[in-house]
Amino acid sequence: MRDRYKALMLRSFKDAMDVVDEYNTWTDDAFEESSPVPPQAVPQVALMLYQSRVMDGWGGEGGFDVPEFDDKMFD
Repeated sequence: MRDRYKALMLRSFKDAMDVVDEYNTWTDDAFEESSPVPPQAVPQVALMLYQSRVMDGWGGEGGFDVPEFDDKMFD
Protein backbone atom coordinates (compact mmCIF):
# COMPACT_ATOMS: atom_id res chain seq x y z
CA MET A 1 0.00 0.00 0.00
CA ARG A 2 2.80 2.39 0.84
CA ASP A 3 4.49 1.91 -2.52
CA ARG A 4 1.26 2.74 -4.31
CA TYR A 5 1.05 6.16 -2.68
CA LYS A 6 4.76 6.78 -3.17
CA ALA A 7 4.44 5.99 -6.87
CA LEU A 8 1.42 8.29 -7.10
CA MET A 9 3.37 11.12 -5.44
CA LEU A 10 6.34 10.66 -7.79
CA ARG A 11 3.99 10.63 -10.78
CA SER A 12 2.34 13.81 -9.48
CA PHE A 13 5.74 15.53 -9.23
CA LYS A 14 6.62 14.54 -12.78
CA ASP A 15 3.25 15.76 -14.04
CA ALA A 16 3.58 19.01 -12.07
CA MET A 17 6.95 19.71 -13.67
CA ASP A 18 5.41 19.08 -17.10
CA VAL A 19 2.40 21.31 -16.36
CA VAL A 20 4.56 24.18 -15.13
CA ASP A 21 6.93 23.85 -18.08
CA GLU A 22 4.07 23.78 -20.59
CA TYR A 23 2.36 26.74 -18.91
CA ASN A 24 5.58 28.78 -18.92
CA THR A 25 6.13 27.99 -22.61
CA TRP A 26 2.55 29.01 -23.39
CA THR A 27 2.83 32.32 -21.51
CA ASP A 28 6.08 33.14 -23.31
CA ASP A 29 4.36 32.64 -26.66
CA ALA A 30 0.97 34.17 -25.83
CA PHE A 31 1.86 37.34 -23.95
CA GLU A 32 4.28 40.18 -24.40
CA GLU A 33 4.99 40.33 -20.67
CA SER A 34 5.45 36.80 -19.46
CA SER A 35 4.70 35.89 -15.86
CA PRO A 36 6.09 32.38 -15.51
CA VAL A 37 5.36 30.05 -12.64
CA PRO A 38 8.50 29.90 -10.48
CA PRO A 39 10.20 26.54 -9.92
CA GLN A 40 9.43 26.82 -6.20
CA ALA A 41 5.74 26.35 -7.03
CA VAL A 42 6.21 22.84 -8.47
CA PRO A 43 5.83 21.08 -5.07
CA GLN A 44 2.55 22.93 -4.45
CA VAL A 45 1.22 21.93 -7.87
CA ALA A 46 2.36 18.34 -7.26
CA LEU A 47 0.61 18.25 -3.89
CA MET A 48 -2.64 19.49 -5.44
CA LEU A 49 -2.42 16.82 -8.15
CA TYR A 50 -1.62 14.15 -5.56
CA GLN A 51 -4.51 15.12 -3.28
CA SER A 52 -6.91 15.21 -6.19
CA ARG A 53 -5.82 11.78 -7.38
CA VAL A 54 -6.03 10.22 -3.92
CA MET A 55 -9.52 11.64 -3.36
CA ASP A 56 -10.59 10.44 -6.78
CA GLY A 57 -9.34 6.96 -5.93
CA TRP A 58 -11.32 6.89 -2.70
CA GLY A 59 -14.70 8.07 -3.88
CA GLY A 60 -14.68 7.28 -7.57
CA GLU A 61 -16.43 10.55 -8.43
CA GLY A 62 -13.86 13.06 -7.28
CA GLY A 63 -14.70 12.85 -3.59
CA PHE A 64 -14.35 10.60 -0.63
CA ASP A 65 -16.76 9.15 1.88
CA VAL A 66 -16.64 10.45 5.42
CA PRO A 67 -17.41 7.64 7.85
CA GLU A 68 -20.23 8.01 10.32
CA PHE A 69 -18.91 8.49 13.85
CA ASP A 70 -20.69 7.48 16.96
CA ASP A 71 -20.37 9.52 20.14
CA LYS A 72 -17.87 7.10 21.71
CA MET A 73 -14.91 9.15 20.61
CA PHE A 74 -16.22 12.14 22.58
CA ASP A 75 -16.86 10.32 25.88
